[in-house]
Amino acid sequence: MSGKSIFGIVILLIIVFIGADSVYTVDEREQALVVQFGEPKRTIPSPGLHFKLPIVEQVIYLDKRILSLDRRPQEVLASDQRRIVVDSFARYRIVDPLKRYQAAANDVIANDLLDKIMDTTVRNVLGKVEMNNIVSGERASLMAEISRITNQQAATIGLEVIDVRLKRVDLPPQNSTAIFQRMETERQQEAAEKRAEGNRDAVKIRADADRQVAVLVAEAEKQSQIIRGEADGAATKIFADAFGKDEEFFEFYRTMQAYRLSLGKDDTRLVLSPDSDFFKLFVNSNGGKN
Repeated sequence: MSGKSIFGIVILLIIVFIGADSVYTVDEREQALVVQFGEPKRTIPSPGLHFKLPIVEQVIYLDKRILSLDRRPQEVLASDQRRIVVDSFARYRIVDPLKRYQAAANDVIANDLLDKIMDTTVRNVLGKVEMNNIVSGERASLMAEISRITNQQAATIGLEVIDVRLKRVDLPPQNSTAIFQRMETERQQEAAEKRAEGNRDAVKIRADADRQVAVLVAEAEKQSQIIRGEADGAATKIFADAFGKDEEFFEFYRTMQAYRLSLGKDDTRLVLSPDSDFFKLFVNSNGGKN
């Protein structure tokens, strides 16, 4: 191979290399920044085939999609001096490649800058409200305020913050243990108070029940005595009326009752004179025994 042929091949290779280095493509998911010796020259927001000066200009590709920053949990002091652990994340995108490149040369540095912005914003916003409002009442409005302030500051580094969310708001582990123990003590005290109230009410109910039983028994005894007296009076009156109508029959009836009561058992023994009035019914009208 002659020297001219070799020289021609070298020239061809140089032309191919320069031509290839002067052409680049931008994907639809990307945007590009063209720099010359580190100095930004122009931004390429649209996808397609583009040209640049070979060798002296370089292309830096930046993501056009929505990106995510998942932050590590941070401890925040609320306005009521109660410490809480906040776990948050942000969704953002690059809207100004030039500012982003000037503030951060790569994604790692950009995420670190945005993380610091969010850290300060979260502390400032949540530090103005009490813990209860952070946990429940004003959580949505607080996230909106954090997102607004973060977006304002992120604009200085070419980023647009779309959304900020508080995934979890908890007490620090040591505080959670102390609060749990305090709650357990309070519940135990409340249970003891309830038991004491129950015992007091039980004693009161038993005493009232015993009093009512005593009153009912006394009233029943009173009524029974009244009824028994009335019955005895009625029986006495009946006996008196019967005695007044037929004295012989009444005497016979009372004597038979006396016999039944005194002689009703097999082992009853009476030692009386045969001439006693008690045995007069056993004597016939002629003076002999029946």
